[in-house]
Amino acid sequence: MAFVPSPRLSWALLGVSGAPPRSVPSALIVALLSRAVTGAVVEKLVLVGIIALATLGAARLVPSDRPVARVAGGVLYAWNPFIYERLLVGHWALLLGYAVLPWVVDAAVRFRRGEAGAAGLLVLALFLAMVPGPYTGILGGAVAAAVCLSPPWRERLRAVARRGAVLAGAVAAANLPWLVPALLGPAVPERPLLATALFRARSDSPLGTIGSLLSLGGLWRTDVAPPGRTAGLWIPAFVLIAGLTVSGWARLGRRWPAGAVSGISAAAAVGMLLAAAPSVGGLDAVSRWLSGLPGGGILRDSQKFVIPLALAGSVGFGLGVERVLQAIPPTDRLVRRSAAALAILPVALAPTLAWGESGRLFPSRYPPSWGRVESVVASDPLPGGILALPWHAFLPFRWNRDRPVHQPALQYFSRPVLSSSSLEVGPYRLPDEDPWARRAAPVVEGRGPLPPQLRRLGVRYVVVFKEADWRRYPPRLIGLPALFDAPDLRLYRSPMPADVPSFPAPPLGAVLVGDLLTTAVVGGAAWAVHRSARARSFRSRSGS
Repeated sequence: MAFVPSPRLSWALLGVSGAPPRSVPSALIVALLSRAVTGAVVEKLVLVGIIALATLGAARLVPSDRPVARVAGGVLYAWNPFIYERLLVGHWALLLGYAVLPWVVDAAVRFRRGEAGAAGLLVLALFLAMVPGPYTGILGGAVAAAVCLSPPWRERLRAVARRGAVLAGAVAAANLPWLVPALLGPAVPERPLLATALFRARSDSPLGTIGSLLSLGGLWRTDVAPPGRTAGLWIPAFVLIAGLTVSGWARLGRRWPAGAVSGISAAAAVGMLLAAAPSVGGLDAVSRWLSGLPGGGILRDSQKFVIPLALAGSVGFGLGVERVLQAIPPTDRLVRRSAAALAILPVALAPTLAWGESGRLFPSRYPPSWGRVESVVASDPLPGGILALPWHAFLPFRWNRDRPVHQPALQYFSRPVLSSSSLEVGPYRLPDEDPWARRAAPVVEGRGPLPPQLRRLGVRYVVVFKEADWRRYPPRLIGLPALFDAPDLRLYRSPMPADVPSFPAPPLGAVLVGDLLTTAVVGGAAWAVHRSARARSFRSRSGS
């Protein structure tokens, strides 16, 4: 989870680059907020927002008037192995979208009921689900469609079609900020079969892959699973949670529209199928075929598709706790209080999530040398980018306790930074997604001297971080003056200015038009919600 004090602003934050728009528009929002309150504050706001939004959203989603039941649903959704593992690998954007999805479901249920202002609420919720990135934007649209459009239908087919058209327009409009650059951008080299194999869900518990996914674990990196997960001491709690969830789910049909219940059930089942398919014999071939289709890259890292299951499970668990409380006579206060403790039972699935995952999550500060480098490169009026070495997308910095982190230099420095964008997992490597990195890779990974090639690559400065295999690079930089040498890095400057090369990218005008359309639709939805709220308030005052 790499945040920097003041990220560099560029058109790439809108998706106008040769790379996939995976961080559109969240990267732009973070960059703007960081200039107002610094990146460290933004990071803390994100972390608090993930837990707060997930808990409150799931609690509101439980259709019960008992606070304990709502708390139970919120705790299960916000405190589980999925949250634990994704926090540890730094997937804050996915988790922020995860935290918004209960609000999407709530708006979709209201929209299906035909409540006043629900269409505007649904547009706002879909937009907020898209803000962290495309993955949750797509998941939000899929879950909303399942809730709004699944049979049975009580109204006429024309009304269902009208509802579907409104929903399709809302999903499309909410996702235009990343959808336009994705559709108009250049093709990116991929190895879909390798990516699917590397990032498929894996068993991290005695319950196997399916059981691990059902208990909201199963990330491809089993080393980040909650401590004690392989021992199985949490399994009794999981069995009890599952039983309460099934028991409570039977009540949902009387409180939600019937189609909404079947829709969220279908979304959870399909999500579970997508999550498990790459790891299950017979289904893995289908998963590989789907991954090879255009846009199939979304299927890699399959564990994320348990999110609809987490949504459905939190609602069912809350109603299951309600069912237990209702079965206890009001006179048995001690028993009722003991039963209320069921609301915090999900803590047993990942107890060490508390206190920064028992110290596995910790803050790190950039060394003063990074600020020194930035002052040097920012004061130079001549053009050219920065080549960041060693040539790896992730580096284990000593000031970060040797934990690998995605190259922060890409955001930290005010000049464009040339760095590897190839994901490395053991001996395997995926292709570079950044066209600048693809052009530079044969040169940087070769054995010859680098200075003669720097101008052609658009490089004015070279920063060598003294981490990993860094010692192989200084001999190849002989002839370049070292402007600054610190215990953790060394800065070189080429005597020749260099123009950063340009590459095919989505048209800026088309991207801006898409952004403006989304802004207009979201603004209109917000105004409609405001007017609806004012009308309800006026009717309430008139009635009283």
